[in-house]
Amino acid sequence: MPAATRALGVLASFLLLAGVANAASAQNDVPSSRQVLESFPVNGQPAPGVRQGYELSLAACKDAACAFEVRLLSGAGEPLAEGGAGVSVLGAAALEWPASAAPAQPLDAPQPGTGPFLANTAASRVWSTGEEEGTVTASASAVPVEPGKPSGARALLVTQMAGFDHPKRRHALYVAAQGALKTAWSRSEPQGPYVSQVIATPGHAPMYLSVFFSPDDDAADKVSAQRLAWNAKRQVFSEEPSLAAVQAVVAGSYPTVRAARAARAASACFAGYGVVDTWPGKGRVPHRYALIALAVAPEQASAEAARLGHCQPGLQARQHLLSRLSPRSSSNP
Repeated sequence: MPAATRALGVLASFLLLAGVANAASAQNDVPSSRQVLESFPVNGQPAPGVRQGYELSLAACKDAACAFEVRLLSGAGEPLAEGGAGVSVLGAAALEWPASAAPAQPLDAPQPGTGPFLANTAASRVWSTGEEEGTVTASASAVPVEPGKPSGARALLVTQMAGFDHPKRRHALYVAAQGALKTAWSRSEPQGPYVSQVIATPGHAPMYLSVFFSPDDDAADKVSAQRLAWNAKRQVFSEEPSLAAVQAVVAGSYPTVRAARAARAASACFAGYGVVDTWPGKGRVPHRYALIALAVAPEQASAEAARLGHCQPGLQARQHLLSRLSPRSSSNP
């Protein structure tokens, strides 16, 4: 056999072995065990003995695909977790968007922003996977099914976000219904420049807020506010329009949409604010189009008004119920 042919054969064998080794290494990099991210009891004040709990976890990866899962566990473990004494899985649901990498890394939950929303969910952490356009996150918090009853049943609120430059969000509420896990409500942002959030404040039903930032130069943005009310008979949360429960912090008003957007672009104080049409708002602001941020609690609106006064001295922000300021602003995407 010619020397050149032998050399090519040796090289081919080396490349084949290297490929096998790399494939094996990549397979070893795929986590083979579940990563538990968050756990919450189903009841606000769980009784001793057999208990139920929600779990947000990253399932063991298969062929490099890793599913975020919500599971309902039952047992007497302390803490309640699979592998504890007598702990069993009553139900599981894979989230809409799988993780783009594993393991998930914990991030601090974002702090209350300057707009369009002035409060966050009760989630203490956000779990992130992947990078840039491949980023997928998940966060969870427990919210009372019937606010005002601290020892009552709780639902698990899960929010996911996917993407980087133009991220999309998906929200879902899960409940323990007759010993099984049930998706009691869910909502994904439609295509287009939407931003949404589910806000849960103590003693109140969760609120789903959404803002559509209109790409039309002469069209105002659209605001949707939905109260998520518990339907005990159907064991689901139903959406009820609830602009009256939302406070609007008005940073300024302008005769045209373009003027309002120019003011927003000119000052970092107004970052993220929406432009709403106040007609027929009965003259609550001097001009038709207002720059606003949204809050579900008066104290949040007051704090934002104070921040604006410090950020831009001389500015006197005002607070109004959104339903009175902009009765035509609501949309239901």
